[in-house]
Amino acid sequence: MNETDKTAISEKDTTKKPSLISFLKNFRGLIFVVIALSFVVNGLTLVLPRINSRAIDSLASQTYNRDDFLLILAVVATLTLVLGLLQTIIGNITAEKIAAELRRQVIEKVSRQTFNYVNQVTTARLLTNLTVDVDAVKNFINQGLVIAFAAVVQLVGSAILLLTINWKLAIPVLISIPILVVAFGFIFKNIQKYFSMAQVVIDKLNRVINESIVGSALVRVLRAQRSENIKFQAASQEAKVIGEKIITGFAGLVPIINIVVNASFLVVLGYGGLQIIDQTLSAGDFAAFFSYIFIFIGPVILIGFLASSVQRAFVTYTRIKEVIDAEEPKNLGTIRKELKGEIELKKVSLTIGAKSILDDISFKIKAKTRVGIIGPTAAGKTQIFYLITGLIAPTSGEIDLDGTPVNKYDADSLYSQVGMVFQDSMIFNSSIRDNVGFRGEVPEEQIWKAIETAELKTFVESLPEKLDTLISERGASLSGGQKQRLTLARALALNPKVLLLDDFTARVDINTERKILDNLSKNYPNITIIAITQKIESVKDFDNVILIMEGELIATGTHTEMLAKSLEYQQIFNSQRQAA
Repeated sequence: MNETDKTAISEKDTTKKPSLISFLKNFRGLIFVVIALSFVVNGLTLVLPRINSRAIDSLASQTYNRDDFLLILAVVATLTLVLGLLQTIIGNITAEKIAAELRRQVIEKVSRQTFNYVNQVTTARLLTNLTVDVDAVKNFINQGLVIAFAAVVQLVGSAILLLTINWKLAIPVLISIPILVVAFGFIFKNIQKYFSMAQVVIDKLNRVINESIVGSALVRVLRAQRSENIKFQAASQEAKVIGEKIITGFAGLVPIINIVVNASFLVVLGYGGLQIIDQTLSAGDFAAFFSYIFIFIGPVILIGFLASSVQRAFVTYTRIKEVIDAEEPKNLGTIRKELKGEIELKKVSLTIGAKSILDDISFKIKAKTRVGIIGPTAAGKTQIFYLITGLIAPTSGEIDLDGTPVNKYDADSLYSQVGMVFQDSMIFNSSIRDNVGFRGEVPEEQIWKAIETAELKTFVESLPEKLDTLISERGASLSGGQKQRLTLARALALNPKVLLLDDFTARVDINTERKILDNLSKNYPNITIIAITQKIESVKDFDNVILIMEGELIATGTHTEMLAKSLEYQQIFNSQRQAA
């Protein structure tokens, strides 16, 4: 793994900590509207106890006017309902816009990252970023931010009104605030670390679940349900333990809140009752005072429990921002030219982690020739393809296309001329047309030419909707051979100058394989074809054969030359012929 990828994955210590507040400034207009509506709605909520207070006192003094009271109450209630509904709608829209923007930034960044970076970060982590992490930020905006602001308005407003009604009676209520703040601070300090740990466990759960679902058929065939279940239970148990630690921490708040709140109520009831008897406090003011106590204590408790949502949002945003701010590979390539198809590896070595994959590999492939790369499993053959396409960079050495280092080419220009068929057939849940013409606007005749070359024409024409037939998720409606041939057609639809085939005929019978190779020679005569395979029979008629074993170049030459000079090649050929 090169230094660029390492830097991309783990931020430097000097990097400024990502700020969720800074990101939200991009949506300050919508957020301001939501907060303004929240201010008005909660302000109206604070008015209601005073209205009730005036009604109670007017009843006592026999000046009560029912029509005026009902009119004022109806106006305040209607405004609260309408503005509250508007606040909810705009709040939801704002939250969804923010979530969409975060997902867009993550996807765009990942699409520009190196192959190594994505492998190192893992798809499970990226999926968690795009789903659970983004949802945590969205929920904070949609609920936490609004609730927090509403709580502050109610807290400050009710405190002022409590002091206005009776400052002596308000003092024991206000004293409860610092006690609760200290309790909240102590508890959150102890459980804060578990929020980050919880997100890491979710990554692990996603990975285990994804593997179990994708490999469900294999799990059943190998009777590995028990081992898979053990893996899931282990990850689930870990998530449970962390969740219990967070819940246990919060549980300590409940008795503290009850003691503090009940003590305040007792003081208010006792002292307030005496003031009513002494006629220094009216019944209406006492009723309003009690209403404001509930309004005052409620936000304090709410803010305390809301802190978990806020902390989680900031933790998850930091995780998202690590991906968004990860250093991108420096693509200095500017060369845009039509490839002839000549490829040369010069003393190329590749090390990933502590493992040596390729060691001092050198060979040259002439343009418009067919070359086979053979060797046992884990010999490093597939990594050669990744190096040729620039998906990974060599630890040392150089890869040239038409005499120019591959990293000097403009990426878009290069990939528009190089077709690659991966060993694992990646099929998308879309139509055959979209799967073959994956890059975008591809003429229909070009699609049909690629399909015919891949020996899929008869199959596609037999379908009711031909090219517009929808393929199920991961190509479940296709056989293994059909999926591999469909990915070949996708690569050919580019009209490539270089075609890289990674064991693409592993699930195709020998007759179909020969037809495909003949079709390639006839329909795409001027391209360079490099085929990775373990079967010598597939490439014995090629212009050249390269034997790779344990990351080293053993021999190269035509099939006849290899039989004459390479003992390893002879052994592989004889063992395969006997097995056949």
